[in-house]
Amino acid sequence: MLKNGLFPLFLSFASLWCIAQGQPEGLFLGAKVPAFKGIDQFDRPVQLRELAKKKPVLLVFYRGYWCPYCTRLLARLQDSLSFFTEKGVSVLAVSPESKESRVKTLEKTQAGFSLIHDSAYLISKQFDVAYILSDNQLARYRSGAIDILKINYPNPAVLPVPSVFVIGKDYSITYRFFDPDHKRRTNVAELLALFQ
Repeated sequence: MLKNGLFPLFLSFASLWCIAQGQPEGLFLGAKVPAFKGIDQFDRPVQLRELAKKKPVLLVFYRGYWCPYCTRLLARLQDSLSFFTEKGVSVLAVSPESKESRVKTLEKTQAGFSLIHDSAYLISKQFDVAYILSDNQLARYRSGAIDILKINYPNPAVLPVPSVFVIGKDYSITYRFFDPDHKRRTNVAELLALFQ
């Protein structure tokens, strides 16, 4: 039997090993979404299924405040938030960044929608968008003054593929944008058009 101090470490490595077995693909259209609970930047509890049974949910996975492509999309969503609200859509964004790092995202985007901390990357893993950063990738980020392990502490070296899902009242995915190239993003006009 593993000693108490080694067991959490073992679980961490086991989880990373499971993710490493294949590249993430993201949940597909028609898939039922898993339930998750989280706390947003306003310390409000957020339950995906409670929101989705009342109205559509636009769920965004972003990498962090340090990613200009992520913050640009979040800022544009905030600029159009009243249009989503008028259409009865809840907007949620999920990231592994720490509470302190989320403050920086909030400063950059002025997000009035929920920014949810993905503790131990459980949400991104359930949506199959989590991938492990290699030592070389971590070193490249560090050379650009981006210390992922510090920014996402205590999460390990895992990031989500930037992606967007729309979830209907039956908890199924009605739209998805998933692209491992972090520079390619969906646009807000396309997202708004989904709710005409």
